[in-house]
Amino acid sequence: MLTKNKKGNFVAWFFVIIVLMAFSIFALVLYNSWDHIKDPMAEEFEKAIPDNSNVNVTDILGGVGDTTKNFSNMMPFLIIGLFAFVLITAGAIIKHPIMIFVGIIVLGVVILIAITFSNVYSEMADSEGFTDSDSELGVQGKFMDYLPVIIFVMAIGIFAAVLYGKSQAGGGSL
Repeated sequence: MLTKNKKGNFVAWFFVIIVLMAFSIFALVLYNSWDHIKDPMAEEFEKAIPDNSNVNVTDILGGVGDTTKNFSNMMPFLIIGLFAFVLITAGAIIKHPIMIFVGIIVLGVVILIAITFSNVYSEMADSEGFTDSDSELGVQGKFMDYLPVIIFVMAIGIFAAVLYGKSQAGGGSL
């Protein structure tokens, strides 16, 4: 991935799946935590701010809450960016036809991990403390519910692009 040689590797798939899981759990916990600390924080800020100040604490904290909710809307862009990263490195991976079979095996393992991560996220999101937060972060919940399918479709697209690039260029890259 981030090595001195410019060849791709199959670790990129694992990197993608772990980043997606970490981002999703971070956004869910952040949004849930913000709902719990916003009101006490507003009260303390109101006490600390001088009476003649023009600062509207409610508007500022409301903007922060909206920002934490918008993390969920970035999920599609994160997925597109991560799979573009995998697509770029895939051209360097598949130099020999046997690597396609290795890629399929790695894809199977990644899909199994995606299923596990999707189930972990669903269990966490369906737990008592997080149900309201997950329902308000709609995009993220849908992407995590369908994560194995998304990984599979994107992998098929990446393999197709690499194979098409090989057939057009007669070589091993896009």
